[in-house]
Amino acid sequence: MEPSLQSGALILRNVSLYFHIPFCEKKCIYCDFYSIEDQSSQSRFVDAICAEVDLKIRAYPELYGANVETIFFGGGTPSLLTPEELGKIISQIKKYFVIADDYEFTLECNPGTVSFEKLLAYRALGVNRLSFGVQSFHEDELLWLSRIHTADEARLAVAYAREAGFDNVNIDLMFSLPNQTKEKLQYSIEQALSLGTEHISAYNLTVEEGTPLNRMVKLQQVHELSVDDASVLFEYAQTTLIGSGYFQYEISNYARSAELKCKHNLVYWDGYKEYVSFGPSAHEFFNGERSWNISSLDSYLDRVHSGKLPRNNSEHPNESERRTEVLFCGLRSTGVDRNQFLNNFGEELGLHSEIKPLIAEGLLKVDADVIKLTSKGYRFCDAIVIRLMTPELISL
Repeated sequence: MEPSLQSGALILRNVSLYFHIPFCEKKCIYCDFYSIEDQSSQSRFVDAICAEVDLKIRAYPELYGANVETIFFGGGTPSLLTPEELGKIISQIKKYFVIADDYEFTLECNPGTVSFEKLLAYRALGVNRLSFGVQSFHEDELLWLSRIHTADEARLAVAYAREAGFDNVNIDLMFSLPNQTKEKLQYSIEQALSLGTEHISAYNLTVEEGTPLNRMVKLQQVHELSVDDASVLFEYAQTTLIGSGYFQYEISNYARSAELKCKHNLVYWDGYKEYVSFGPSAHEFFNGERSWNISSLDSYLDRVHSGKLPRNNSEHPNESERRTEVLFCGLRSTGVDRNQFLNNFGEELGLHSEIKPLIAEGLLKVDADVIKLTSKGYRFCDAIVIRLMTPELISL
């Protein structure tokens, strides 16, 4: 007999949920997330991801009745889901989980795949945050990135979102494209600012192994910007967005206010909070274990329909790995809680020999509770983490 969640159920724990939707109309040249262009199995996939929720609850009964603080549909292109398909998955979520009163429910959208009617239906289903993968407002850059939308379609998508009742909207922008100038980036940022969205993510283009862009670079068909040129664009994006009323709370993320930070992404960067994930290639952190699903839709469908979790592998990070992870995640976002770090790793991070030099260099700021990066420090996060990698145990 299948369990059925009743009103007033005992809340066992807080979790976040991630759903990976692997379909795209066209895969972008820079993207290393698992996705496919063949959408013929989309209906079967929706049935399978619902079945995976069933399987996960049976494997981990302690999840039943958990309080869901955030839900995130990423991809791929989740906005290829019909409202009926999305509604089916949401019904499955509500069957086993309790949705928090102040929940955040983000859906990633490609501007070329939405209409007012679709966004209105998404809003009625409970989606309350949209993230539009715009990347650029230049047609030549959009074409080079393999985006399927135009700049006008991006503007229209945000207008549709407002008309549909969304008051929490993000725009993704990308900088450090080959041959990109500060003037070209300036135009894209100005266009994004003119739309007045609550959140803007500005990402540095990275060349990932296995992508078409990586092959183009290796063949010298494309030449990456120099580190110095990329740094200039990073600093320009940072100072412009901050100067326009946004505050930076993570290397690539800017919000209008503290209430408008992406709560789901903060769960990832917290380093301690649990999230449970579904779909091919999805990663999760639960019960102190990191695990990830197989990165093949066909294998995923076969595994789930045979009644097995589609897990590919898992690991239990040791204390050293957890220390580095917490340090990296905390510094790249809102900071490292000193007391929490001490309780978990027996180290007063504020006494680390590298702290004072980093403060003197204008890269870190420290108060009684938190150690965090400055605006300048965000640009050198990886190097700073390396300097703090070696634990320094202090007898207190």
